Amino acid sequence: MIQIKKLNKKFSSSSGDVEIFKNLNLNISSGEFIALIGPSGSGKSTFLNLLSGLEREYEGELFIDAKDLKKLSDDEMTDFRGKNISYIFQNFKLIDNLTVEENVDLILELNGLERNFTTAEILEIVWLKSKAKTLASFLSGWESQRVAIARAFVGKTKIMLADEPTGALDIKNKKIIMDLIQKLHEQTKNTIIMITHDDDVAKIAGKVYKMQDYSLIPN
Repeated sequence: MIQIKKLNKKFSSSSGDVEIFKNLNLNISSGEFIALIGPSGSGKSTFLNLLSGLEREYEGELFIDAKDLKKLSDDEMTDFRGKNISYIFQNFKLIDNLTVEENVDLILELNGLERNFTTAEILEIVWLKSKAKTLASFLSGWESQRVAIARAFVGKTKIMLADEPTGALDIKNKKIIMDLIQKLHEQTKNTIIMITHDDDVAKIAGKVYKMQDYSLIPN
């Protein structure tokens, strides 16, 4: 489903070029759940940005479902991303003046997605059905995290990108979120690429890769 061939990525800085990836080759099959681990600044977020087309300057080839992302115009990439990729953001990115159910439904409306779940079903799964009419600005961080998960899984997308989905949680709630993501993945069968600095969180994935030596090394 995802094919990466001889990918090179570097950034320019005041002290010279900073290389992130060098001749990276990787295949990710449909329905796989992979985790990327590594310290801050190692290139994990850059990898997600490359997959989503938010970062478009690179050498090499990157295909999703045999579609060469480099050949898409900016508008085509935006449309492709909306119809095929969902996210769990580290900082949630909810819209404060919308209710919980409106935040969940917005992704469906904007991108014309089919549903995996009704809004009521997904909110019940993440234990937020009683908060459906609550404005996002009144939610706790723990509640906002679960809205972000509901929003990522409610629509039928082929790929889900998760950026440190348990980063701000204590041990108890981290385990709850790990179990929740694993359960929803089993139901939806989408492809998940999750980045984390936490080895315990990475264990819920089917495969784990470590950012090392400008590449992704099986861990």
